[in-house]
Amino acid sequence: MADRFHLLKNSRERLKELMDRKLSCLPEIEEHASDAIEASAQGIKDQGAHQIAESQAQSEPEKHYRTGSPSPNKRPLGMSYDEFQKQVRRDKRASRYQDVRTLMEQGLSQRAIARKLKLARATVSKFAQAEEYPEMHHPKRGEKRSLLDPYKCYILHRWQQGCTNGAQLYDEIKAHGFTGSVALLRMFLADLRKKHQEAGSASVLTLDASRYTLEIPEALPPKPRITCRMSATRASWLFISQAEKLDEKHKQQVGQIRARHPDLERAYHLGQEFVMMLAEQRDTDLDTWLTQAEHSGLPEFKKMAKGIRQDYAAVRAAFSSAWSNGQVEAQVNCLKLQKRIVFGRANFDLLRLRVLCRV
Repeated sequence: MADRFHLLKNSRERLKELMDRKLSCLPEIEEHASDAIEASAQGIKDQGAHQIAESQAQSEPEKHYRTGSPSPNKRPLGMSYDEFQKQVRRDKRASRYQDVRTLMEQGLSQRAIARKLKLARATVSKFAQAEEYPEMHHPKRGEKRSLLDPYKCYILHRWQQGCTNGAQLYDEIKAHGFTGSVALLRMFLADLRKKHQEAGSASVLTLDASRYTLEIPEALPPKPRITCRMSATRASWLFISQAEKLDEKHKQQVGQIRARHPDLERAYHLGQEFVMMLAEQRDTDLDTWLTQAEHSGLPEFKKMAKGIRQDYAAVRAAFSSAWSNGQVEAQVNCLKLQKRIVFGRANFDLLRLRVLCRV
């Protein structure tokens, strides 16, 4: 029998993957630290949840939302699901990099940028030092990463401009944050000169110089407005929660997300139907739901339906039976706790007595 908790957890993970792919469709929010604190803890006792939501909505300024693309972000033909998810995560990191660079141009410090975008200081520092988006490199077995990798594009650009002096290039990249040794740069330049000589003295390096050309217009455009969007984790929680258990503010946010894209509307209905089937133990509707998920056009739900069919009997039992293996897992957890308490200090006989005394 499958565990109901993990069924809901898997459903939320698929929704989170969908939200990451549709991140540009999520609404822009201005949350405060007190939003996660209950009303009773804030000293609000006489007002209901509806009145509190109305008072907060009146005090908040008017929000602006970006216009999402009308075409859905579909997986290209021939691309696997895992590669598609890697591309989605890469686009999400690239968007964070652009936000960091924009705030730097506005004169904000790295500490202020990290606080505003809710990023780690190390991530902000890495993005601030890179002239272009630093691609994530996953080395193969036996392959080592180099401290010079983020600066190789800059070195090639300066090489094309005619600067082949190693000492000068070392001073320039050191000013940009390079912390490696000059020997590391010399090895790279030696290999670069060798390849250049093999290709011919009259040859030039192939480099798209337009990517590194900076043009200053006569009239500077207004500074772009960096806003924080609702996180994919938060949006997936709203989609997996039962509607009658949400307050007015959360219901309004769910409506905003559903209205931004047809895929999100379809995902909301599939997620809510799955939750209600599990809560009401409607195992007869499971086959219909699997068919709808497989023909929904959403790769995340297709993957979920495929996994359920591989373990169909156990999942069907979780939908139909009033019993759950959650109690069994709880007892196993307690047994592990007792084992670790006496580990190295007693034998099996004492462990047996501790378990029997607890029962």
